[in-house]
Amino acid sequence: MQISISRYTVTTVLLVLVAGVVSWLLEATVGALPIEFFAFPMNLILMVLWLIAVVELYRARSKNVIARYLLSAQATVSAIVFAAIGCLVVGLQSEPATQSYIFVLMVLYVMSVVAMVTLRGWRVQGTVRWRFLVSHLGLLLALVAGFWGAADYQELRMIVDDTPRQQAIYIDGTAKKLDYTLRLAEFDVQYNEAGVPEQYRADIEVDGNPVTLEVNDPYNVSFAQSIYLMNFERNDAATRLVVQIVYQPWRAVMVVGIVMLIVGALLMFLGGAKR
Repeated sequence: MQISISRYTVTTVLLVLVAGVVSWLLEATVGALPIEFFAFPMNLILMVLWLIAVVELYRARSKNVIARYLLSAQATVSAIVFAAIGCLVVGLQSEPATQSYIFVLMVLYVMSVVAMVTLRGWRVQGTVRWRFLVSHLGLLLALVAGFWGAADYQELRMIVDDTPRQQAIYIDGTAKKLDYTLRLAEFDVQYNEAGVPEQYRADIEVDGNPVTLEVNDPYNVSFAQSIYLMNFERNDAATRLVVQIVYQPWRAVMVVGIVMLIVGALLMFLGGAKR
């Protein structure tokens, strides 16, 4: 029996091999990807350049072999596989995946395929076009926010007690002065029969305004910044909290993308198959 392998399948395999070798060489010689270098405004500049490159590739699709490959079925299938692998990597490993060259190349490839397919979907006629565009644009926005906004993500820790404090600490030990003060007003903890803390909550003041923190129930300073209750230390003298401050400036883009993806999926389900 003769097995036929398309050139696009061969191209996909070669891309994986080349990306793997290049990533290994970079990590062996340069080290982990310096994600802080790609913080604003560098990430915004690179994103605009990437969008221009994708649009120009699509415009040259009749003559450009790279564009034809990105629009092929093999590229779509491989992008789905890479997206699934990326989700597993993010979910299983403890180190930031955004510092891995192979992960960055993989997500960039998935985004490029989705962008090319979305541009092609703009030419589809009828109601299918809008269902397609809403879902694919939503997916693209979610990917863009997660990828290009990763360098702007900030995570800090802070000790909070009955004295107003304003200084938080990054994971690397660097200090940052917040735009507001935090002070512990009241703390309540419930223990189980074994004497282990089962549930606890804290009433704190943010610039003098009372708010309540519970585990997995943060206070949103703004849409992009949240305060989480992480841990506590209690003795006869005083009670101190450990809070986590998470800053996600691209969160709004992510949320819009996810909502559009859900709406597009519902529209495609309710609309049914169309010839």
